[in-house]
Amino acid sequence: MKTTNLYLQVLVEKLQYQIAQLTRRQFGVSSEHAAQIGLFPPAELPSSNAPPPIATTAIPAHERAKPVRRSLPEDLPRQVVNLDLPEAEKRCPCCGEMRHEIGEEVSEKLDVEPAKLTVLQYRRKKYACRACGAEVQTAPMPAQVIEQGLATPGLLAHVAVAKFADHMPLARLEKGFARQHIELPRSTMTDWMLTIGMSCEPLTQRMGEVLKTLDYLGSDDTTLPYQNGRPGKTTTARLWVWRGELGDKVLLLYQFTEDRSGTHPAEFLRGWSGYLQADAYSGYDSIFTDGKIIEVGCMAHARRRYFEIAKTAKTQGFAHEVVELIRHLYALERQAKEQGFSPPQVQAWRQERALPLLEDLKIRLEAHWPKLPPKGPLAEAIGYTLRNWKALTRYLDDGRLNIDNNRTENAIRPVALGRANYLFVASERGGKAAAVLYSLIQSAVANGINPYAYLRDVLTRLPTTKAKDIDSLLPHLWKPTD
Repeated sequence: MKTTNLYLQVLVEKLQYQIAQLTRRQFGVSSEHAAQIGLFPPAELPSSNAPPPIATTAIPAHERAKPVRRSLPEDLPRQVVNLDLPEAEKRCPCCGEMRHEIGEEVSEKLDVEPAKLTVLQYRRKKYACRACGAEVQTAPMPAQVIEQGLATPGLLAHVAVAKFADHMPLARLEKGFARQHIELPRSTMTDWMLTIGMSCEPLTQRMGEVLKTLDYLGSDDTTLPYQNGRPGKTTTARLWVWRGELGDKVLLLYQFTEDRSGTHPAEFLRGWSGYLQADAYSGYDSIFTDGKIIEVGCMAHARRRYFEIAKTAKTQGFAHEVVELIRHLYALERQAKEQGFSPPQVQAWRQERALPLLEDLKIRLEAHWPKLPPKGPLAEAIGYTLRNWKALTRYLDDGRLNIDNNRTENAIRPVALGRANYLFVASERGGKAAAVLYSLIQSAVANGINPYAYLRDVLTRLPTTKAKDIDSLLPHLWKPTD
């Protein structure tokens, strides 16, 4: 009876936790801000080995400045609208004399024109020999990504950016073109995306080579519904992302696979060595066995488990203490960033300030874990943290490493938003084309580049770019041309 009672208690706890999670996801906010679980102001952590206090800076009181509207970008075209007084109002009401102009006031308002379609009519000159009438020569057409197609690089870039940056399904684009009396079936636009995805594949292959020259990468994956030629039925494919930083530039490489097998990341990383930051998915385990690739964990994944428990708990408990302690770790990271520390300085800062906090956290977890019934939400959260402790604290070893993998996870969000609208990919070719276009467009966005301007220029120059010059079209090296 005691065993049965314990089992039922754990089951009730897990079910209540799951119901609370589902309810919050359905009706609550998704933010994980600690103020939502009543942790501010921060309470004193009940420990005999209290961690060192985090330094604070006093900010003097100030008056809030009146908001000032930002000026509009100088590169936008200006259309001047001249406004003048009526002739009757130009005469001075005081003396009756005509007033003279002393200047003008200039104010600017922002206007917009809906997408404007233009027909490019190519008129190619033809030449022939008058003497013999032979050897007719016609001026060649400019090289195109889609030869003899209707779409220009500008239209192709517009459709690709609308789908893979703005999450617009092609069915809605079809309706938008129809309002302008242009018939563009979604099947035609699908063929366009497949073609330019295949044409741009050499760029993403080169991006993969560049990423593997780095010694620190982030990785994550997400689901993608996949029809595989079976209308009405879908399976679950995956879209992986690899993230690397080259100075102040970022590269994001997406890869499509039909399943989540660990052979896919192993194949991509074959021959590579360095730090790999990812979640604790077991498919990565074989990659870390020989020690050439070093696992870096994600503290946000560990924290999220305690946060979910604290969010659904009716009273403050151990989960709240863990969330609060992890908040101190993140505060240290924020201070290091604000003070502009170099990687060696960040490493020394973490060893001095973060290491005592982590040691205290581990002592608390190991002491509390045996007191909990197994398989409960809190026991599983603690078990996850302790099993992955070495990876979660790896960021202490190198100042370049991040405490979490949030930057890479953020690169997955556009895929999640997109699949909610376009629902699925129909074939392996479609999945690979989507991965190529996500790679180029999201890398451009990550580097502060207008993705339409970038992709239009790439699609214009790609047919005539030699293999040795292909690096000039990569998102982190691209320069706009006239």
